[in-house]
Amino acid sequence: MRLFSPLIAAVLAAGPLSGLAGSGSAHAGTVAPAAGQAQPGGKASPETAPRTVADWIALGDRQISQGRAAAAVLIFGAVAARQPDYPPAQEGLDRAFARFGPVGRAEGFLRYALAEDPARERALLAAWQALDRAHPLRFSGSASILPSSNVDHVASERYLVTDFGTFLIDGGGQESTGVGLGYSPGVDYILHSRPGARVRLHADYAGAWFDAAPLRYGEPSLGITYERLGGRAPWSLEAFASRRRYGGTGQVVTADNTARGLELRKAWRPGRGGRVLLDLGAVYRRYSEKPYLTGPTYDLDLSRIRPVAAHGRISYGLHLQRGRPRKNYHRYSGVELRVGYARPVVPDLQLSVTLGLGQRLYDTAFPIVGERRRDRTLSLGIGAKLSRLKIFGRTPRLSCTAWRTRSNIALYTIGSVDCAMTLTLDF
Repeated sequence: MRLFSPLIAAVLAAGPLSGLAGSGSAHAGTVAPAAGQAQPGGKASPETAPRTVADWIALGDRQISQGRAAAAVLIFGAVAARQPDYPPAQEGLDRAFARFGPVGRAEGFLRYALAEDPARERALLAAWQALDRAHPLRFSGSASILPSSNVDHVASERYLVTDFGTFLIDGGGQESTGVGLGYSPGVDYILHSRPGARVRLHADYAGAWFDAAPLRYGEPSLGITYERLGGRAPWSLEAFASRRRYGGTGQVVTADNTARGLELRKAWRPGRGGRVLLDLGAVYRRYSEKPYLTGPTYDLDLSRIRPVAAHGRISYGLHLQRGRPRKNYHRYSGVELRVGYARPVVPDLQLSVTLGLGQRLYDTAFPIVGERRRDRTLSLGIGAKLSRLKIFGRTPRLSCTAWRTRSNIALYTIGSVDCAMTLTLDF
């Protein structure tokens, strides 16, 4: 059976896909013609061009043998898009994806390839469907070391001045350093019914351990996500529910809560390398020991990412938030502006910096103070990724954020430097 001849140029031409080299694995090469396969410029001669499906399968296998797993995925995916039930194409994709290592790395390659070269969408989506059908059950986990200069996030001020006198703030001005350990095992099951449309069922357990028992928590959660992977504006819709419980004795009033919510994520690709990201969310939290905080929160986040210079990337964004707990004086409207920049500074080291400025205005006067609460927050974050550093074959991410919130209500004037070293694994 013959395959459309334009695929010869699509697969063999060293065009936009040349940027995929090394994006997912050391074995992921560029699409390049094999010896005797194509003329310069990607034009295949009539005598050597693949003519049948079997010819394309053989070409894909040659790409694997030459270390070009990315090219093989594109070739086998093109065959699978035309012949979804053709076993050699599915088997070829299995062999190509095996070169990427863990399934998560292969999926990362496909996501990157779709974003950078949407012209190959049909072949890439067919390959993605094959990957999900071969590996529907996914296990993952992350572990973090969490040092902080103000681990309890206590107020920086010692006194609260009111119309009824001056009160000592419990723990105010007594910031203490500390280190926590975070963890989050998870499992996903994926149903990919047709190329580019899939359902993800997921469950995880997030938690953190600190020396102070009231700071420890565990949070199991369940969710279901519908994803549209293709096109220039992929999107997803998630519904989730969770239950967070803190440690400590019965004398401590905790922020234990149950939550349920919806989140819509959408991305646009206005140009090569650029992204516009929209995130809309609504979550309702019910607090068992602090019922005055029970209520919904609504979020809108809009950001733009675009390449600058040779290897840099600049981002800027707007975050809007509306909280409506039961007590009027805890209801607020918030806005945050942020700008960031990231680029490799030396081989194997990428740095990023993010600056944020936010404000929250509360609806009514705070009790005994007689003023509406106003919070202003300034933050500076720095991130680093040293690809040469490996733990269990993965590169950890390092980040530190210095932030300070100034409030006209002294209880809420807080500052801290919070850091994290996070390692994520998938199986």
